[in-house]
Amino acid sequence: MEEIVILGGQKRYLLVDDDGEPVESVYRFLKFKDNAGKARNTLRAYCYHLKEFFEFLQQKDRDYRDISIDDMAEFMRWLQTPHRNVKVSSIKLSQDVLQANTVNAYISSVIEFYDYLMKIDDYSIQLSQRLKKQIPGSRREFKDFLYHINKNRDYNTKILKVKVPKKRPKTISKEKIAILIDACSNLRDKFLIQLLWESGFRIGECLSLWLEDFIIDARKIDLKDRGELPNLADIKTVCSPRRIDVSADLMNLYMDYVAEYHTDEVDTNHVFIKLSGKNKYQPMEYPDVASLFKRLREKTGIYVTPHMFRHSHFDTLRKQGWGFEKIKQRGGWSNVQTPMQIYSHPDEEEMRKDWEQAEKRMKLKNKTKENDKK
Repeated sequence: MEEIVILGGQKRYLLVDDDGEPVESVYRFLKFKDNAGKARNTLRAYCYHLKEFFEFLQQKDRDYRDISIDDMAEFMRWLQTPHRNVKVSSIKLSQDVLQANTVNAYISSVIEFYDYLMKIDDYSIQLSQRLKKQIPGSRREFKDFLYHINKNRDYNTKILKVKVPKKRPKTISKEKIAILIDACSNLRDKFLIQLLWESGFRIGECLSLWLEDFIIDARKIDLKDRGELPNLADIKTVCSPRRIDVSADLMNLYMDYVAEYHTDEVDTNHVFIKLSGKNKYQPMEYPDVASLFKRLREKTGIYVTPHMFRHSHFDTLRKQGWGFEKIKQRGGWSNVQTPMQIYSHPDEEEMRKDWEQAEKRMKLKNKTKENDKK
């Protein structure tokens, strides 16, 4: 897998064989996905997933045009082993294996690859169709808003996938967020932490913000898609551009930060900039954020990632009564089912409080005790 720079300075990914030559079928697939508007990180994931798949085929001495469903099932099992070698079997289970969601992502990438080959190039390759089955709408995992209409409609579902255990998203309390903000050594870091918590933005969306995206009087942030940026910040999907409301406190912190650090020496519209080093005043990058969170963990002993703020933000809104349509719009999701699947599961504290209310209404009157009193 090689990283290349194309016209305009944009980074793309290429799968090469042992002789250093591009794998033609994968190259065409990635180019198609790129032209279809897939994000840079998505293209990288496709390339990496297919790299692992072709490594598996090489170990099996199989051509990608001549594999079966059994081969795909073996590939799925191969992904779940730590050694990744068809000639080696594990004696005991290892913890150092891919999670179920990740394995399913690999399989999805391979299926999309074969789906492309079937439709565009070689119509004899129908593996992607053989790896799917049709089920009626009444048997789907969720019921959409048009369930009464769609319940008799057939849908495609994948035959090969690892069962994913249901887990609540990892969140962080407001008390710990306050500790993290106090542990920050400058206004930029304090502002970033509060922005992550209050906006629900992904970290890539924060790094893609420009100064003009902050509408101070209206207390709104206008997140825009500006394509590939110098700091490689991504806004993830075509649904990500959106305008959200924020508090006066956040806007005041923003203005304080800009007044202190965005001096005449700064020659970029990016809100978040490096504050030291040889690239001082250049746009902040993902490794800078990783370093910041590592420092905060060492200072406070609190394990936290940028995405935990996003989960905490939307979990809090859900508890406050926000509907999932509003959460979908504020979070930049394309489908309302995504936030529903992530945030619709109550925690133990909610269950306890709801039970205490229900317990009062469910309590039975004990007639025996009433008669004894008489």
